[in-house]
Amino acid sequence: MDYQLQGKLAFVNAGAHGIGEAIADLLTAEGASVIVADSDAAALDEKAHRWSGVVAANLATADGVEHATSHVLSAFGRAPDILINNLGVGTASSFEEISDEDWARSIEINLMGCIRTCRILVPRMAELGSASVVNMGSDLAKQPEPTLMDYGACKAALLYLTKALATQYAPRVRVNAVLPGPIWTRMWTRPGGIVDQLVASYGVDREAAVKRFLEERHMPLGIGEPSDVANAVVFLASPLAKFITGSSLDIGGTLRGLV
Repeated sequence: MDYQLQGKLAFVNAGAHGIGEAIADLLTAEGASVIVADSDAAALDEKAHRWSGVVAANLATADGVEHATSHVLSAFGRAPDILINNLGVGTASSFEEISDEDWARSIEINLMGCIRTCRILVPRMAELGSASVVNMGSDLAKQPEPTLMDYGACKAALLYLTKALATQYAPRVRVNAVLPGPIWTRMWTRPGGIVDQLVASYGVDREAAVKRFLEERHMPLGIGEPSDVANAVVFLASPLAKFITGSSLDIGGTLRGLV
């Protein structure tokens, strides 16, 4: 499919793995020049040949965001046409188990990383006259769960930020969000990740734990792949979505509510 991205400049943060990696690959395949930032310097070095550039930075800190965005502005010589805010980390702990330190870490990564990046880049992107931001939300922003409260609360705040920025910068910058349900990424599959946490919670094996999780949450489409999200993100970032801003697109077959 031609997303009309030939020659566009794009910045993907937290893009060394999973959804961010799939987005960066698709943007590149569609003709965009892509710079990827991530804290995993080894993964960036391994995959750098696939993109126009990489920058290692701790995006959970103000200094890290400043370093990454300065690199992007210098390498491109101007602001990017497309910004993908893919930051996200979560642990399926109960409310009582989430410490102040856990809340602070979640806010720094899941919310402030996006805020800081937008604060630096979006005003500059507005000077281009036609630019696009896509923020990575979560279905938990609309469907609260007894676990992952810190993650979900930050993603709900991200929906407000998305609409507020879309209002302020229209029509020069379109700002949208995607809200994936469960996607096979390291958040799920890593040792101690969500699958292992479900196994411990349910007291069954991995396959049975995932099956029970999906049944309890009425998710008949199962768990998606990073490419499923990337296709939606790249569409929203592209000129094909020129009449869409301030939207939040549900991805993942979550059938639990009307909002």
